Amino acid sequence: MEARPELPEQPEPKNPGRVFHTERVAPRDAMESVTEQLARGGSGDGVIDETYDTRVKIGEALEGSARAIGDKPVERSDAAAIRVAEASALGGDAERGAIPGGVAERAQAAAAANACAARDEDKVTMTDVLTWEATMKLPTGKAVTSEVAAAAAEAEAANDPRAETNPRGVSAALDMAAKHNLNTSAPLE
Repeated sequence: MEARPELPEQPEPKNPGRVFHTERVAPRDAMESVTEQLARGGSGDGVIDETYDTRVKIGEALEGSARAIGDKPVERSDAAAIRVAEASALGGDAERGAIPGGVAERAQAAAAANACAARDEDKVTMTDVLTWEATMKLPTGKAVTSEVAAAAAEAEAANDPRAETNPRGVSAALDMAAKHNLNTSAPLE
């Protein structure tokens, strides 16, 4: 058995006033902690920041749809709705293009791969495409509007063999987010 090489010692911090904790935290726990801090205006004092924007953003709604749908394989209709949502987040329309390597491109590739997959367990799911990716790859400031939700529903239905939308799908999540955003006091963009 070979001896493992010695790891170099950690250098002493240049600024002894800064302490970094190196304990690993699961990504979900880290995001929940960040979300809680943001809801308090970024402070740990428990004071609510009334100026915090509580509107649901497009990336958040897409990730919400992935949690609602779960392990449903990505279909062309899903990819079409995601493409419209991504284009809206960029401030354009679906025909203008998507982010290279973004969620729309991944969803379209997944739908094409799923069409050729022999077994259901080989198919790429909505969770695979959207969870953790949407908010990381999309501009974060664009809130969901009823226009975005309607355009996504139209694209989803146009690309569905039954010309329907999934009641727990991408356009449904965007619609719920748009309704939430209508009830918030922050002005829409």
